[in-house]
Amino acid sequence: MAKTKASKSYAIRPATHDDLKAIVGIYNWAVNQTFATIDSEPLSKEEAAAWWDTHGRRSFLLVCVEDNGVIGWARLLPWNQRGYDIVECLVYVDPVHHSRGIGLALLTGLMKEAHGLGYKTIVASIAKDNRAGLALYSKLGFDHVGTIRNAAHKFDRWMDITLVQKSLEV
Repeated sequence: MAKTKASKSYAIRPATHDDLKAIVGIYNWAVNQTFATIDSEPLSKEEAAAWWDTHGRRSFLLVCVEDNGVIGWARLLPWNQRGYDIVECLVYVDPVHHSRGIGLALLTGLMKEAHGLGYKTIVASIAKDNRAGLALYSKLGFDHVGTIRNAAHKFDRWMDITLVQKSLEV
């Protein structure tokens, strides 16, 4: 994504290493407070550094910023299935900034980036209880293609994961 895209009072741009602390803060809030991720332990400073190194080599990260800093982030990462030419995506928004269209802007940016990188299919794994996440992906035309039952144990119960996908072919 070459240019910064301004929308409303925020902008979407590629992430830099300077964004890492804010990205991890938003992610760790989701780990501790929501079913948006199956992770049950927040990232430590060391894990965050390793996470950044991995993402820097294998994926594309976008951030949503306002005057006060990063308020959301999203990533593309090649799907972990051997031989598949599929990209996976994730979107996280600071809870103070929910319902402002930030998730939609980030996911739209990821889809454009994935298409530009030559991917034909984009997927996401969303906790079944993450109604807002499921609604976001549905709004952008992702189809429900399966459910992984009892995929993770969090907050003293088992969670199901919904797999969604969208064709990026025009």
